[in-house]
Amino acid sequence: MPQKILFLLLGVSLGFHSAFAQRTLEYDHSVVSQVRIDLRELGYPPVDVIPPDESAVRSLVMAPNGALYGATSGKRSHLFVMFPAHGYVQPLCFLKGVSTVHRSLVVSKSGDVYIGAGDKDGRLYRYSTQNDERKPNRVDTACEVTDLGGPAPGEGIYSLAIWPEFNVLFGLTSPGGQFFSFDIRSSKFTVHGKVAERRIPGEKFEDYKNIGRAMVVDNEGRVFASGENGAIYRFYPSSGLEKLAVTAPTVRGREPYNGVDAWAKDPCGMLYGGTSDGYLFRLDPRTQAIENLGKPLNQYRIRGLVFSRNGKLYGAGGADDEMARLFSYDPRTGAYEMLGMIDVNRRPFYSWQAYVVDSMAIGADDTVYIGQAERKSKLYLYYPEPAATPAACKEPR
Repeated sequence: MPQKILFLLLGVSLGFHSAFAQRTLEYDHSVVSQVRIDLRELGYPPVDVIPPDESAVRSLVMAPNGALYGATSGKRSHLFVMFPAHGYVQPLCFLKGVSTVHRSLVVSKSGDVYIGAGDKDGRLYRYSTQNDERKPNRVDTACEVTDLGGPAPGEGIYSLAIWPEFNVLFGLTSPGGQFFSFDIRSSKFTVHGKVAERRIPGEKFEDYKNIGRAMVVDNEGRVFASGENGAIYRFYPSSGLEKLAVTAPTVRGREPYNGVDAWAKDPCGMLYGGTSDGYLFRLDPRTQAIENLGKPLNQYRIRGLVFSRNGKLYGAGGADDEMARLFSYDPRTGAYEMLGMIDVNRRPFYSWQAYVVDSMAIGADDTVYIGQAERKSKLYLYYPEPAATPAACKEPR
């Protein structure tokens, strides 16, 4: 094979452009500052790495010991972990019979990981994290998990949240949109109602219900999610599942198609949501008052939100056919900052750009983790600017 062709093929296979396609200086101003971003392979290339078509990262969660856990979707769903002290991703195992894990990965106070399978007749699994730090990479080893059953026959688990202080999980199913809880102590599921009854209006192929892709638990144990027509639902044990009088912000007329894709909670308990139409909003969990904070990006889908110790809210947005971008919002000033496309340039060693991201988490050291959700995906690390003074927040009324 001619040397030039070999070089080009090698460049494509490693995910970076050839010498004939070096990006311009102007391009460097449209991406995230290179001093603030890096990436990690999902394992040790070229062999011990989660393979293409199995590596879309759709769930990330931080454990009490500071480790980051993630789950992928594709032909097989894999579980991985990253211990910040070591700085690399360890593939732990694959979930036998599972191809999809949506926003359905949570960690209990004891450190156990709970995984909701998004496949038909999806099950809830418990994975023990004991000795994970010393385990070798196990890309082709099935996970040793405890099957805890499923919330409803024929339903997959679409999203999960946890109230760790009381050892209770909450979730939504798909395609039925059923809201359920799971008591860890008794291993019991309880279905409390539905957040969606009818499929969205439109063509025949749009045969699905508007179910929120994320959930959040406030400081008092109230659970918030979205459902049909973008309505906000609240669950509390004493009052059950309630449809509130408020809806997720959207363009008028698009309510049937709009839902909450991401939630974040500030240090004082105020809730922030990102919608599928690309709006950011603030929700007071006590009064249920919603404040529309506008669109940070000229794009659909806010796919992840996290709060930094510097007081800023960081988010990523963009639909599947758009270029993912990172932004920040400062609640103290109401100012947005467009941080750019999610691109890492470490040529000649490695280079990669994320077109689609679908999950975010933040570590105890304030590192923001961003999960790419494509055929061949990476884990991105963003390092926010440190705070000049301790961050304050607005107390919920």
